[in-house]
Amino acid sequence: MSPSRLEPVAVLLESACREGLAPALSATVRQRGRTVHASIHGEAQIVPGRRVVDARTVFDVASLTKVMATTSLAALLVDARALEVDAPAARWLPELPADKASVTVRQLLAHASGLPAWLPLHAGARRGEDVLAAAAATPLEAAPGSRVAYSDLGFILLGAAVERCGGAPLDAAFDERVAQPIGLGATFFLREGSAAVVERRARHDFAATRRTPARGVIAGAVDDDNAFAMGGVAGHAGLFSTAEEVAALGQAWLDALAGRSRWLSAATASLFAARQPGSERALGWDTPSREGSSLGGRLGRGPRGAIGHLGFTGCSLWLDLDQEVACALLTNHVHPDGPDKARLKEFRARFHDTVAEALGI
Repeated sequence: MSPSRLEPVAVLLESACREGLAPALSATVRQRGRTVHASIHGEAQIVPGRRVVDARTVFDVASLTKVMATTSLAALLVDARALEVDAPAARWLPELPADKASVTVRQLLAHASGLPAWLPLHAGARRGEDVLAAAAATPLEAAPGSRVAYSDLGFILLGAAVERCGGAPLDAAFDERVAQPIGLGATFFLREGSAAVVERRARHDFAATRRTPARGVIAGAVDDDNAFAMGGVAGHAGLFSTAEEVAALGQAWLDALAGRSRWLSAATASLFAARQPGSERALGWDTPSREGSSLGGRLGRGPRGAIGHLGFTGCSLWLDLDQEVACALLTNHVHPDGPDKARLKEFRARFHDTVAEALGI
């Protein structure tokens, strides 16, 4: 076994490319701080032309933004005693109407705000502020705290709260407080109109995502339409990264949970990693479902369990807290014509089981 390549994992990823699961797949696995697998396979784009992946290729990680950027920044603000998880979000979001006055930061993090899962807030929006205003004005579907239902809208609001609490735009705060301390040089937002976006598009190759009537084949811009309408920077989506750096972010959380970090305290990391009462959600993070988890049947089965998150484009990050394994799987499964969720879920489980078997777990 090579120190940087688990052959059964590489074979599985190559097979997935051939079978059309995704044009491109990349994975990095770390165990106890050491990279035990890193590989990238396939084509960054297949329509209208073909581009092979290379060392410059980055992926739209979609909802991994929720944990890599928004949740991580929220945790750092809690560490700094600037943000209180049980405070009403309206402290930082005064535009919230009366029906959301009692919604807390914790409820936004745990998807327990009562907000809908998703709405096309981008329709008719002329500015990013219009999307935020529409999210704030959206009627609740349930009383805050009465249900758990995954919500992009909640993280749009949470992203704005984190910006205001921290006193910096989300992308600038991510660069300064997450990317730089951890050493993530190829993980970033693409803020439309900024000088940085020109440089980043010139330096990196982008795995293509969906083909849509309005936007054509999307490459080098965020796939999520609400995030795109917000200028490419949002609390729920917008980050681009590599498997290596997604795994490095996971390692930073593992180090924090183990008390080895100057970046984030063990107390705050543990607060965010703990399942909420009556829920399979932690704060920002997900935990494995009791049955049919995309984590498969072998990882995350120890007493401390696992935390992780999925992304619409076909990406995932899972952390086995007992074995200290970080598994980053990045794909552009949605290219060109959208997701096959059942097929992707089955593959994710098979991928994680293959990793676990190769590691002897």
